Amino acid sequence: MNRIALYRKNSNFDTNLVMPKHGHLYHLRGEGRAGASMRQYAEAWTAMALIRGKNVHWIDGACRFNPTKILQCVPSSFPEPEQLLHQIFVSRGFTVHQLASMIQRLSHELHITKAEFVVIDGPISMHLDEQINDYEARTLWRRGLETLLKIAQNHQIPVVMITNKNPISKRHQQLLIMAKNRVSESLSGKWILDGKTRRMWLLHLPSRRVGFQIPHHLSLSNFDDSQPSLDGAE
Repeated sequence: MNRIALYRKNSNFDTNLVMPKHGHLYHLRGEGRAGASMRQYAEAWTAMALIRGKNVHWIDGACRFNPTKILQCVPSSFPEPEQLLHQIFVSRGFTVHQLASMIQRLSHELHITKAEFVVIDGPISMHLDEQINDYEARTLWRRGLETLLKIAQNHQIPVVMITNKNPISKRHQQLLIMAKNRVSESLSGKWILDGKTRRMWLLHLPSRRVGFQIPHHLSLSNFDDSQPSLDGAE
């Protein structure tokens, strides 16, 4: 059986079954710059949290935060969706040391913002900076991971981070392995060419659920309070 035939045997992937859980450090692993292909999940989950009245803290380590992408996930029937953006607290680090400092201060910030959902976008990218050596990169990242895991557990909130799925260097590989060994769960996506159609193939660990991304599944266009929420993902 060839690879495409094997993929076709599997059903579509229901992401409602793998929502980030309270107290968990969740790893989105994607393709493109700093795992860009999987950012759509963080954006959709952020929209879901905002709609339910929760505050969100987003640390932008990839310098690509775009509020429009989050608003695109909000149903058109939702009144004054732009007002939801007041519930997002965004911080941006331009160097690895700034990013590390933001992560270390995050627990204190959460006491102020009362955020119940946290996204760390592209944190590994800055750890690849040639101005720091391999040892310092590993040390800063290990400290950051331990802090993020403690924040998820102590505050009992989901903490989601987005990175590449595939390493581009030996240092990158080491940092990705460190993340893999510390996260509670992960969702990985890769593009598969099925004839002339490009589809995203998803794998969730540790459940080992697999399947194709459902088109437009993240738009929340059919959103209602009966749908699974970040609260219910226990």
